[in-house]
Amino acid sequence: MKHDAPRMNEAAPHWRAAKAGVLSLPRCASCARYSWPPRAACGECGGVLEWAACRGTGTIVTYSVVRRAVDPGLKDDVPYVVAIVELDEGVRLFTNIVGADPNGLRGGLVVACRFEPTLDPDAWVPVFSPI
Repeated sequence: MKHDAPRMNEAAPHWRAAKAGVLSLPRCASCARYSWPPRAACGECGGVLEWAACRGTGTIVTYSVVRRAVDPGLKDDVPYVVAIVELDEGVRLFTNIVGADPNGLRGGLVVACRFEPTLDPDAWVPVFSPI
């Protein structure tokens, strides 16, 4: 699948870590809670956020199979799956499910992170596959 280059803003460490094969998210130095998207302080306790690696496993909360590309640049990739995955750390990510028959997916399915390149050679994106 072709992935547009993400904006290299406050989430740049996330995209760069993905290139190295690491799922990295902001984590509070005080309460150890992970968060997404990046923000100035922990939403739970107001503590300082630092980038930290995650296990990269979770479950599908919900998903949709796209059978007609909304972007003409993705017409060769249909069908593809967009999903919300809840990581074991409690954070939810909007992502793609790859390497699976879309008809075999279901909510609660356990998935693991892998990474795919974007149009920016320095930024990769996390995607998930069933374990």
